[in-house]
Amino acid sequence: MRSLIILASLACAAPAAAQTDPMMLSLQRDAELQAQANLARQREVELTNRLSTLEARQQTDQALSDIAALRQRPAMPSIYDPNAPPPERAPVPAAAYASMPDAALAASNARVRAAAENRR
Repeated sequence: MRSLIILASLACAAPAAAQTDPMMLSLQRDAELQAQANLARQREVELTNRLSTLEARQQTDQALSDIAALRQRPAMPSIYDPNAPPPERAPVPAAAYASMPDAALAASNARVRAAAENRR
């Protein structure tokens, strides 16, 4: 009978022993959160490295295209070739030139002549 009671008490004690205490659960949760944070940090560093690599590559490509553009010489028309057509020029509208009313020009001219005649 005693052995039956001991076996029954051991059978009930086995599930209780399998349960973990709350401290272990919180430590496990903290470790999982720390692992997730580390993984997120690693992803961020990897993305930053990729972005830096792409930016450096883009700057290099831009510099190389600038150098290639500087190496090309533009076609210059020869000024000594009498058979070369003259360069095309767009007509300039009359409104683009500076203008002065005739009355103001005449008054200014009169003041200049008066100042020139007034010699001391």
